[in-house]
Amino acid sequence: MNHQTKILLVFLCVFIFGFKCNAISGFEPVRAFQIDSLIEEKNINNSLTRLELLVLYQDALAAKPSDSIEVFKNLALLNAELNQPRDAEIFSEKYISNTLDFKILSNSAYDEIQDSDEYANLKQKYLPNIHTLGFIYFYAALIGFFFAFAINTTKKGNRHAKLFIGCFIAIHSLFILEFVLFMSRLLLRFPHAYRMSSSVALLFGPLLFFYFKSVTQNFKFRAKDLLHVLPTIILLIFLIPVYAESASEKLRIMLRLSDFNSNFYDTFTFFVKIASLIFYAFCIWKAQFSKMEINKALPHKSSIKKWFKNLYRIHVAYIAAYFIYGIFAYIIKSDVSTYVYHFQIGAMSIMILYIAYMAFVQPNIFNADLNNGIDMVFTPKYEKSGLTPGLSKELKEQLIKLLVQEKIYKKSDINLEILSNKLNTTRHNTSQIINEHFKMNFFELINKFRIKEAIKILESDTHGSLNIIDVAYEVGYNNKVTFNKAFKKETSLTPTEYIQTKANLNPKVKRE
Repeated sequence: MNHQTKILLVFLCVFIFGFKCNAISGFEPVRAFQIDSLIEEKNINNSLTRLELLVLYQDALAAKPSDSIEVFKNLALLNAELNQPRDAEIFSEKYISNTLDFKILSNSAYDEIQDSDEYANLKQKYLPNIHTLGFIYFYAALIGFFFAFAINTTKKGNRHAKLFIGCFIAIHSLFILEFVLFMSRLLLRFPHAYRMSSSVALLFGPLLFFYFKSVTQNFKFRAKDLLHVLPTIILLIFLIPVYAESASEKLRIMLRLSDFNSNFYDTFTFFVKIASLIFYAFCIWKAQFSKMEINKALPHKSSIKKWFKNLYRIHVAYIAAYFIYGIFAYIIKSDVSTYVYHFQIGAMSIMILYIAYMAFVQPNIFNADLNNGIDMVFTPKYEKSGLTPGLSKELKEQLIKLLVQEKIYKKSDINLEILSNKLNTTRHNTSQIINEHFKMNFFELINKFRIKEAIKILESDTHGSLNIIDVAYEVGYNNKVTFNKAFKKETSLTPTEYIQTKANLNPKVKRE
C-alpha cells in the first residue's frame, strides 16, 4: 500500500467517525411532510413542546401532505389544549367535515375550552342533546305507537275503522319521532332514519278520509280505492335516490356537505303534501260534516258528534301549522321556520293525546261499531227501513224489558251488537228503535239508565259506606272519569257534589 492510499484511508475513517458521532449526539430536524408519522415516536413527543408541535403541524398543513386530515385533527386538539378555542373550532370543523368523526369532540383536550362559545357551537351542531320538550314529544310518539298497536289487537268494533285510525296515529308518531331525532341531533347517529317519514307524507288525508267513511257509511276498502294510495307510491319512487344513499352520504346531506340537492326534495314534498292535506280536508268536510249539519235529529251535545268535530278540528289545525311552516321555510326562507316547526309537531302531539284520552274515558268509540250511535245522523227518518210499526212496538217492549228487568246496561262491554242479538234483530233496527222511541242514541240511552241506577244506589246508602268507584263499577262503567262525566251530564252535579247535597239535606248521613 503506497503513501497516498494510506492518507485517503485515514481521511475516510475520520469522515465516517465524525458523521456517526453527529448522528448519535444530534437530533435530526423534523420535516413538515414527516410530522404525522414521526409524531407518534416518543423521542419527538418528549423533545418538542405543544407550541412547537403546533408550529410543525401548521407548516405541515401549508406543505399540503397526503395525510392533511390527521393534521386537522391534531391541530384541533393542540389548539384546544393551548386554550385557543377559535382555531380549535376551525380545525375541528375541517376534520369532521372530511371524516364525519364526531368522537373527536369527546376528547379530553376540549376540557380546556369547554366553557367557550366556540365549543358550545360545536356541541350544538354535532353532539346529542335531548331537551325537556324532546322528552314530551317522544312520550307522545310512544303513546301513539302503543295506541295504534292496541286498538288493532282487540276483536270488538269495526275492523276497517280501527285499522285506518291506527295507521293515521302511527304516521303521526313516526313524524314526531323523526323530529325528536333531528332536534336532539341523534339523527346524526342514525343516518338511515333520515326522511323515514317522508314516504308516508301523503297518507294523512286518505287515512282520515277512509276512517270517517268506515264509521259512517260502513265503508270497505276496494281495489279502486288504491287510487288514493297512488300518490304515495309515486312519492316513494321519487325518494328512492335519497333512501339509496349510504349512511355517510346521508350524513353529508344532513350537514350540507354534499352536492345532493336536498332543498329540491324538501320543497317538492311540501307542496304535494299541503295539496293532499287540503284536498282531503275538503272532501271530509263535504262528505261528512255537511250531512251532519243538515240532520237536526242528533242532539247538539252528542258525544259522537263532538268526537268527530274535535278530530277534524285538530287535523285542520295541523294543516294550518304545516302551511305556515312551509311559507317560512320554502318561500320566505327564514330561520324562524325552525321554531314554527314546533307548532305542527305540537298539533300532532295534541291529536295523539286527545285520541288516547278518548280511548280511556269513552272506549266504546273504538271498541264498539261506531255505526251504533250514529245511524240516525245519516238516516234520520229511516225512509228505506223495512221495520213495520208492529215490529217496532214489539222490539221497543223487549228493549224496555232488557233495560228494566234484566238491567243489561250493567254489562261493561255492552254495545249495539250485543243488544241486537238479545233482541234477535239487526243493529240498524235496534238503532232505529232507540232513536224513534227514546229520542236519543245508543250511548245516551245506556248512560241514562246507568246514572238512574247509580242514583238509586246512592240514595239507598244511608250510612255513606260506598265509594264512588264501587258505584261506577256496579252500574257498568270501567273507570271513575267516564262515570263522573256521565253523572254530571245527567244531573248537572258530580257524584261527590250530589252526595254532599244529600248530606246537607239529611245531616245524619255521613260519608268518609
